[in-house]
Amino acid sequence: MSDDQPKLSPSERLSIINALVAQDRTEIRGLQDSVFKLTYYVIPGFIGIAAYAGGHAHLKHVLGLGQILILLVYVIAFFTFKKWLREGRACLRIREAYYVEQQLLYSDPFEPIRKIEDRDRASGFEDNALWFPFGVTLLAATVLFTYTLMPNKAPEPTPTSVTAPAAQGPRQP
Repeated sequence: MSDDQPKLSPSERLSIINALVAQDRTEIRGLQDSVFKLTYYVIPGFIGIAAYAGGHAHLKHVLGLGQILILLVYVIAFFTFKKWLREGRACLRIREAYYVEQQLLYSDPFEPIRKIEDRDRASGFEDNALWFPFGVTLLAATVLFTYTLMPNKAPEPTPTSVTAPAAQGPRQP
């Protein structure tokens, strides 16, 4: 902060911290929600591909490869979201330190936004609930991939007899 800028009072600093904490919590909830939404989109995609493969046996290897690629994108996206959640939680921990150690509100320089350090990442909280949709998605992908690559046995054509209607004379009203 330059010398010509007025210093912030502790109540103004606390208002800044409150706003940043609210923003961090909103971001964390949004990231968690994104993981669930991603799962809700991926599993129906696997089901659709498997259903399509059932009627198109000649495409089953291409469709199976498509399922693998979708799963790969899902896994990469999942771990990216997990990384972003760790970073978001570290930022939240930085801000919450101002509530626990209130002398930080009087410190100069006032840095509620700073580089994340290892001690900020040492949170006891993990997003374990996100492993459930991840596991469900992996299970669904495995089952549906197996179904997609299963040999399709075409149903035997059944002979149908088409009989012409008996010749009748003109209809009388």
